[in-house]
Amino acid sequence: MENKHIKRIGIISYHSGYNIGTMLQAYALQAAIEKLEDCHVEYINYVEGVPFSQAGFKVRIEKIIQKLKTLPENYISIFYNYLNKRNLMERRKQFDTFFSTYIHTSPISYFSLSELKQSPPEYDIYIVGSDQTWNPTFLKDNGAYFLRFLRNDQNKNSYAASIGVYDLPEDVKSQYASYLCSFNFISCRESSGCECLSKVLNRPVTHVVDPALLLTPEDWKSIELPVKIRTPYIICYILGYRECIRTFAKKLGEKYNLPVYFIVSTYLDMKEENGLFDIGPGQFLSLIRNAEYVCTDSFHGTVFSMNYKRNFYSFYKREGGEAFGDNSRIPKLLREYSLLNRLKDKDFIEEEDINYDEIGEVISKKRNASVSYLKKIISS
Repeated sequence: MENKHIKRIGIISYHSGYNIGTMLQAYALQAAIEKLEDCHVEYINYVEGVPFSQAGFKVRIEKIIQKLKTLPENYISIFYNYLNKRNLMERRKQFDTFFSTYIHTSPISYFSLSELKQSPPEYDIYIVGSDQTWNPTFLKDNGAYFLRFLRNDQNKNSYAASIGVYDLPEDVKSQYASYLCSFNFISCRESSGCECLSKVLNRPVTHVVDPALLLTPEDWKSIELPVKIRTPYIICYILGYRECIRTFAKKLGEKYNLPVYFIVSTYLDMKEENGLFDIGPGQFLSLIRNAEYVCTDSFHGTVFSMNYKRNFYSFYKREGGEAFGDNSRIPKLLREYSLLNRLKDKDFIEEEDINYDEIGEVISKKRNASVSYLKKIISS
């Protein structure tokens, strides 16, 4: 009897570094493909410039140091106390363990586009994964996330790639058209990104859900890790530096007599009494699932709140409104599900609990359509 050919699928995306959303969306796309077909799925282990184990931690520390330069001297001691906390090392261990256990990567690591071109990884199907892989801010004339190391006749596709900004600058549109002209299937995470790229490429671009929504809450349950804190509670996952988010959460806590916990991501979380230092991807999932309320400026914090049917409040990560930087990602997501009233700013305006009956049906419908799209890619 003839042996069945096992398809080899290579994904390239932001799949490593100490960022919860990045690592969980990477796991989700890999797991969703493995659910659909008996195939070999792995990430092309590409991180520009530095080994993956250093990337996320190094970038985060550099950002913190730059911010600290503008602060009074007493914050410096807080910073060093933070660095010396054993729990910070525990957090890194949580990420390292999750990565080595759940994220399958190529045996060869690549640190530049030239290395990829010199010895291209060989797969039957190539997929540019989600997150902000096509954000022009990070482009740097690189091309790795546009599969520029492959021939035009190879099987190139994208799943939920995001341009991450309000619109593409005019000076890169022709570059994107050149880079993507040989792709078989092209999809984006945001409907506005689909519209933008469709005009640039003069072809349809499919709108699909973020990989995190490809998996149901039951799918995610198998990799959750419990966290011992007082319940019920409010959880804050804040990646930016806007104090209004913390103020909102504390007012919510006071009103309902609930403790407010902070997943430590920036120096502002260090001084909070209920800062949680040792939170990796598995613990994050458990904290979101069991929260009474979630307050977040994170795109994936919002996505997981919706997937787990939590009451949540989302905020812009940066000052300047929707058109500034990557602020547009959350309102675009919320509009798709008629949840724009969950986007808050500096005023404490509470909303009624979310009725997930109808919204859950919309999520399920979009999930099924996105899974069907993924099937087309892996059967091509």
